Amino acid sequence: MTRYVMAATDAGGGQREERTVSVEPTLDDAAAFGGRHGRNYVAVRYGHDDITLYGRDAAGAWSVLVTHAPAAVVVVRRREHDAECRPEPDWEDGLAAGDPLGYLSAPEAGYLLSAVDVAGESFGDRGSATAPTLGEAAEWGERHEANYVLAGPADGDVVTLYGRDAGGGWSVVAAGVDVETAWEACLWFDLTQHYAGGPVSPGGGPGNGPGPGADSGADSGGGVRHPLDLVPEPAGGRMAAERAISLVVERIRARGLDYPTRGLAADRFDGGWSVYAPAEVDESDPMAFLDLPVGRSVFLVGDLGRVKEISSSVPPPQAERMFAAEEAYVRRGLADERFLAELGNEAMRRDAESGGAAGIASFTVEPPGEEATAARASALLAPLVQQVALLGPPGWNRFEAAFSCTVSGEVARLRFWSGKRSAEVPVPEQIALLVRRQRHLAARMPAGPWWRLLLTVGHTEGTDATIATEYDYGDRPFPDGQLLAPEHYRDDLLAYPRAEVPAWLAAHAARAGRPGGVGEPGGEPGVGEAGPGAAGAGGGGGAGRAAAGPARVAPPAPAPVLDAKVGWSSLHADPQVITYGRKSIELDQAEWVGYASTHTTTKRFLGPTSHQNTWEFRVGRYPYHGGPGVTVQFFKAGRHAEPPGEWLFLVNLVRQYLEPRLLADLVERVRRGETVTAGGSVKVSRDGIACAKPRVSLPWGSFDGARLDNGMVCVRQAGVERPVLTVPLSHPNATLLPALFAALAP
Repeated sequence: MTRYVMAATDAGGGQREERTVSVEPTLDDAAAFGGRHGRNYVAVRYGHDDITLYGRDAAGAWSVLVTHAPAAVVVVRRREHDAECRPEPDWEDGLAAGDPLGYLSAPEAGYLLSAVDVAGESFGDRGSATAPTLGEAAEWGERHEANYVLAGPADGDVVTLYGRDAGGGWSVVAAGVDVETAWEACLWFDLTQHYAGGPVSPGGGPGNGPGPGADSGADSGGGVRHPLDLVPEPAGGRMAAERAISLVVERIRARGLDYPTRGLAADRFDGGWSVYAPAEVDESDPMAFLDLPVGRSVFLVGDLGRVKEISSSVPPPQAERMFAAEEAYVRRGLADERFLAELGNEAMRRDAESGGAAGIASFTVEPPGEEATAARASALLAPLVQQVALLGPPGWNRFEAAFSCTVSGEVARLRFWSGKRSAEVPVPEQIALLVRRQRHLAARMPAGPWWRLLLTVGHTEGTDATIATEYDYGDRPFPDGQLLAPEHYRDDLLAYPRAEVPAWLAAHAARAGRPGGVGEPGGEPGVGEAGPGAAGAGGGGGAGRAAAGPARVAPPAPAPVLDAKVGWSSLHADPQVITYGRKSIELDQAEWVGYASTHTTTKRFLGPTSHQNTWEFRVGRYPYHGGPGVTVQFFKAGRHAEPPGEWLFLVNLVRQYLEPRLLADLVERVRRGETVTAGGSVKVSRDGIACAKPRVSLPWGSFDGARLDNGMVCVRQAGVERPVLTVPLSHPNATLLPALFAALAP
């Protein structure tokens, strides 16, 4: 059930009373609540980015000051309104030095400190004549039992965010940033230090998740959900379970992990899939649990393709909540967009309730302009640089950082200099999370998301730092150690389609899923996905973008994926795996394929003639009868029925991703002197073609070609009018026979 929290406050954010209701309060409700408790302001909140503020002016009239806004906006608007309506600030009674909360009148020109929680509520404001120190901010936060303090000039738009980490220590989270960037940094810090999933209880344990055993859904007691509890639905929809499994199989093979690639299972959670190898236990043996593997990995897969390996010793709900929150942080929309979307929904709802009296046919939320988008992405670089700077050794005067990213993998290189000496420093996962968020914002720009982010920062004591930033879009091949596996670029192009991609990168991405595809152009061993803490040789500066880059081509076509229902069973197919119902086979393990279509005409005495069409597709491993494989059949009546799209997809898929490998293997074996079997019973060797039934022995000198005719491979002999051998296309690898004969015939 939806819960709204009403809080009667003064202009400084001090609360007199709080109440939880199940229906969103009206202006009259808020006015009555504020008047009853002798307060000039009432805040109604449902989450960090969803607060409506009501205020009473000097004449006693109540009005809506701001709707569905972030907490930082509410704090500023409340202060502005009070300054407009009352000559003296509306602080709590008893502002003497003995006030236990120590509220002070805000000076006309000075600084304002606000103790806040991640859910956006201000626990108290106070003024200061000078800029607060870290110690003063920490003291104010501790006094209000808040994890965050927002401080800045009372008449300015720039703030500094202070935060308390999980160990109780205070630090600067983001300095000299705008309010929205401060809240971006606040959410990031809370996620990495305090988040445990579930709702945030108002007034109790600000910034913390629920206690043990708490549920991650709506708080039945009226608690406010954490802003990261809800994962945005991806624009392209949720990923299929089969696709998640195939990504995990790729990860296992690319890294050479000692982990099964067959029989994997996938369980859905909010934000992605949990993929694992099920443990088989003999339920009749009471001691069988002792044989269960301890600490075996589980793979969490996000809807955009990110894969994270965790140990099963971590409680699954905890790991899934953290993973989902990370996805929510990276993919969440901008505050302005969320506000306008809510406004549009409310306008349409009220118009519908009034029977269309307002005459609102539609409500369109325009995306922010190019300049606004670029500014928002650039603004997040400031806290990123500040956090990276904290990783350096004492006395450093320069650092270079290079982040190479896709939706499913990243690698980071960071080097600090102190004079002529330098040292490589690993980049922790927390920083990589902030980088992914910045890239997601940058993806809104016309050029799309960058492939590499390059930072060069110089600092001399007593002076401001110099920061040089470059977005690398791949005009030139990436340096050694900063090129990810082809699969990662394929996944990124699916998540963020582009109008054009550099030719060298398109060729690299096109190798995804192919043998030896995890490498760099030119055949050198490439970098598999490396964690964000990976460190390698060499600095991360990289060369600047060329004035005239190399030729660009259209991006490689996304890997084909099919998800459909055939009969009562689900069918999934992609370049890695085909699954139908409970049967599944990986294409790189398949040894044969067959497909055919048949048309049957039935003529009845004194009855209508019927036409039945069958399309069959088979793929598997030997033995042909009894071996693992997948069989899919389609049926349709009618004289001129068109082949089902699913059947055509399967045929085209194996022609592109399976048959070239099978054909190359057969040709190589024959050339080595082996005799191979294809088409069920056709023997092919260096000498020619042979078959037991019908008995055929055809040396290559007498071979006169093979062609497809009415679902058959027809083999011809020189000087003979009719085919000497016909093989149905449905037989294993019969479709390879014409190309196999052409490759071996002199």
